[in-house]
Amino acid sequence: MTAILKKKNIFFFLIYFLLGLYITNHYGVSSDEYSSRIKGFVTLKFIGDKVAPELTSKYKEDKNIPELVDYQQNIYGVIFEAPASFLEVLFKIEDKKNQFLLRHYLIFFIFFIALIFFYRIIKFRLKNSNFALLGVLFLILSPRIFANSFYNNKDIVFLSIFLIASFYAIKFLSNQNIKNLFKFCFFTALAVDIRILGILLLATTLLIYNYKNFIQKNFIKNFYWNFIIIVVVSIFIFIFWPYLWIDPINNFLKAFLGMANFSYVVANLFFGERILGNDVPWHYLISWISITTPIIYLFFFIIGFFYVVKKFVLTIPHIYKKELFCDIFFILTLSIPIVAVVIFNSTLYNGWRQAYFIYPSLIYISIIGLSKIYADLKKFIFKVILIIIVFLNLSLIFIWTYKNHPYQYVFFNNLISKKNINERFDLDYWGLSYKNSLEKILELEKKDKIYIMNISENNLFHPMFSLTEDQRSRFVIVEDLEKADYITTNYFNENENLNNKLKDMKFEIFHQIKIDQESINTVYKNISNIN
Repeated sequence: MTAILKKKNIFFFLIYFLLGLYITNHYGVSSDEYSSRIKGFVTLKFIGDKVAPELTSKYKEDKNIPELVDYQQNIYGVIFEAPASFLEVLFKIEDKKNQFLLRHYLIFFIFFIALIFFYRIIKFRLKNSNFALLGVLFLILSPRIFANSFYNNKDIVFLSIFLIASFYAIKFLSNQNIKNLFKFCFFTALAVDIRILGILLLATTLLIYNYKNFIQKNFIKNFYWNFIIIVVVSIFIFIFWPYLWIDPINNFLKAFLGMANFSYVVANLFFGERILGNDVPWHYLISWISITTPIIYLFFFIIGFFYVVKKFVLTIPHIYKKELFCDIFFILTLSIPIVAVVIFNSTLYNGWRQAYFIYPSLIYISIIGLSKIYADLKKFIFKVILIIIVFLNLSLIFIWTYKNHPYQYVFFNNLISKKNINERFDLDYWGLSYKNSLEKILELEKKDKIYIMNISENNLFHPMFSLTEDQRSRFVIVEDLEKADYITTNYFNENENLNNKLKDMKFEIFHQIKIDQESINTVYKNISNIN
């Protein structure tokens, strides 16, 4: 029976991996990826100048790559972008489309590995491979996370490494030895080097560990492990963050303060109002999570949350005897960021993508809630009914995901009306939908040169990299409506003056991408240019 279960799990992961490889190229290039790629090469040049200056000079040729010390975005970690840039050079990938496609495959691969660790976490806690597999399925069938796992080089990579580090945090908390310590420190450092918020892993783990030793009065042992963990994590952070090589302490403080006082401000469309990212209401994050997470996951989460809190209160002195520390770990990694956002009025924008890393914690607690309900049902028929309800809901989510591929990133649940949703929330803020629109124009337009203009905030320069070089060469981006053959918009911070002017000109709808009956991208054709 064990062998059958193992084969079933391997088959599940294999099918998902192959599916991911097949659909990765369906997703466009986001507006953030170009600058991220540059960050990778800035760091790669910095390392190369120190390790192999002659070879670096040869590969750099006439490219104008800034110095790391002068680079505007040097405080951000590049643990993903630098290796990705190295692979681009190693495999001599020249076309921009393939350069970004390489990164998309890497993002998916990292997320896939994280799913395996998520499976191991739940199996460790519940000793049940079926619930573990269901947890992975919940995470995959979370439409926004699913879509982002193919292109989001920031939030999904951070989520993935954070999740892997969480596994080793749980392993260390259950068994303190050098092997578990080094693995935990290694992946925690990688998480910090992606986004400094990864320090939450260190804080949460030490909090739980110190609590245990306080109860057991193991003060000497407590000091010993705390000292080693902090030293080893610090060493790994330094090694994998080249910016710190210049001035470790001051540059780390600059990065930390840069996160705390984030200056980049974006206007968010939130329930129909334009609000700045540094002035979001206290409920901003909670609201986004509530309306973009499948309802059944939220239901099981509420059950699981109150179950874990109640159990913790009743068994405080014996937290380690019932593996409750695992549940508390994920309660803390979910709740601390949410509370911190409210208290410190953190800058948030583009929905809630900066907080995606807490989502696996929500799913973990949902599975705890589901397992609790299942265990409390005494009659077999009730257990069957529960299973049917769960898989019926998962089937509906799967159908929606399939039907709206590859635009799952605009998913909203039924707690909110979908009518005129593009007038109440930012949908395609990264401009991924342009890939399909540009391809549709290329397919139907016979002109060698196509003059195109965009009237939303997104720059067409970025989605052009979703196309091959030959395809890109056919487009000419213009800034004058009268010169444009086609006008595009994804409604993100749309230029109202241009939009009003467009209505008075001879343009008609040429192509629309609709999700839940609402457009997320529209192409208008200039019919006055038709011969």
